[in-house]
Amino acid sequence: MLKPLSFTPLNLPELLTQAANLPTSGRLANSRDNLCYLDLSDDYIHQLFPFLQETEAQKPDYFGENLVGAHISVIYPEEKRLVGGSDLGQIHHFSIKGAFSADLGAKRYYVLLVNAPSLLLLRKKQGLPDRLALKDHWIDFHITLGVCSIPNPAL
Repeated sequence: MLKPLSFTPLNLPELLTQAANLPTSGRLANSRDNLCYLDLSDDYIHQLFPFLQETEAQKPDYFGENLVGAHISVIYPEEKRLVGGSDLGQIHHFSIKGAFSADLGAKRYYVLLVNAPSLLLLRKKQGLPDRLALKDHWIDFHITLGVCSIPNPAL
């Protein structure tokens, strides 16, 4: 049984102010390993990560040759749906709900939760639920800004 992932609000008004200056759209793409994602400006990570300096977070490992960079996951490979045709390459818009952290397994994720109605419609078109499923949890649309290990994760 999947359960919703619990998000803790972060008090980072400067991060949100800077995020408000970044583009709120991206182009739908598929990765080599069948992740369907909204490709975003890498500035989401490079400009916002410094606001996490009080944490032990590291930048996500999405950067480098053949890697997706900053993105919003739309359909995980485990969901076994491929997006193609006229959907691929389409531009989708989103709005930022806020900055949060969430613990999943032995990691803490620092994220921007986003509202993306057209991505919800795409998931429905593919016969999928509104939220993504990962590690026994429902996951909302988000942009991961940083990740760190949790020394003693709750079981």
